[in-house]
Amino acid sequence: MRATVCAAFACLALTACGRGDHRRGWDWERMRVQPRYDAYGPSAFFADSMVMQQPPVGTVAREAIVDAPELATGQTNGQYVTTIPVPVTDTLLSLGRSRFAIYCAVCHGDGGYGGSIVATNMLPPRPPSLRAAAIRALPPGYVFHVITNGFGRMPSYAAELSAQERWAVIAYLQQLQRSERASTSAQRADSLRAARLQAAAMDSLARRATFGPPSSGAIRR
Repeated sequence: MRATVCAAFACLALTACGRGDHRRGWDWERMRVQPRYDAYGPSAFFADSMVMQQPPVGTVAREAIVDAPELATGQTNGQYVTTIPVPVTDTLLSLGRSRFAIYCAVCHGDGGYGGSIVATNMLPPRPPSLRAAAIRALPPGYVFHVITNGFGRMPSYAAELSAQERWAVIAYLQQLQRSERASTSAQRADSLRAARLQAAAMDSLARRATFGPPSSGAIRR
């Protein structure tokens, strides 16, 4: 029995030694120091001796919209479009409702009344009611411009929302603006808080801190 146990320990010791020798034979630096090219560096592979190569002729960036520039800018011939340049479908409205709840309602309120919890805790000027006549009069292209570039305290949402998602938000916003009453408890709470702010003359519209008139004219498409 003792001989068997000793033999087993001897086998384990030999295996461990063999494994240790094997590990010592590996080059553990190979992943840190490896052949690669650096951006803007020289290259012996390409004919022009440069690492970075021009894209093939006709290559279009993934984010580019070449057939309808108004989709990406909200403008045509330097003027804001007055209609949404994508088909307004149930799918688009559903997408807009989702993105509005994530990115817009936090400040403008679930119903767009401007009575969010964030707004009530902000110093003036506060986010305006998106149902106000001054906001409803803005052409969709200008609203797209504001979402893309930001305005005042509102940051740009170009990184968070694709062009399609921005138009979806505008389509949903127009649906909200057409509705006369709040349809959910969250929207009703938003409406009541906004009314209190407006009664205190602390809403940004009451303080003449609105988006202002569009900087360029609007046209119908």
